[in-house]
Amino acid sequence: MTVGYRRQEPSPPPGRIAELERRIGRPLPAAYRDYLAGTDGGRLEDNHEAVQTIFGIGEVPDWANLWRKLDVYRGRVPEWLLPVANDEYGNLFCVSLRDSDMGAVWFWDHEEEADEGEPPAEDNLTFKAETWPGFLASLRAVR
Repeated sequence: MTVGYRRQEPSPPPGRIAELERRIGRPLPAAYRDYLAGTDGGRLEDNHEAVQTIFGIGEVPDWANLWRKLDVYRGRVPEWLLPVANDEYGNLFCVSLRDSDMGAVWFWDHEEEADEGEPPAEDNLTFKAETWPGFLASLRAVR
C-alpha cells in the first residue's frame, strides 16, 4: 500500500475471523482474510480514492467496527458484498463474496442506493480492483 495509516489497529483476537465467516455464512476471500489476520484496519492518510476508514473486527472504535457496519447496511448493500471500508463522504468499499469475482473490490455510492423498502440496487456499484491487496496498492497519497 502506498498510503499509510494515521491510526492502525493491531491484529484482531484469535477466533474473530472465524466468527465473521460464521456471521456472513461463507468463507472470506483468502487475500482479505490474510489482511485481517495481520491488521484490523484503521484510518488511512489522505488518498485519491478518499478511503478514510478500513473496518475492523476486534476491539476497534465504533467508527471502525465492521460488526456495526453489517447491521447498519443490512438490506441496503447487496448480500454478495461485504462492506470493508468507507470514504469521507459516507460511501463504501466492499469485497465481493460471490464465486464469479470472489475478492474483487467494489465502490458502493450511498447517494444512488435503492429507496427505503426496495431491494438493494446494483446500479450504484463501480468495480475498483480484482483483489483487496490490489486495491490497497492502487491508493495514492494526496499531498
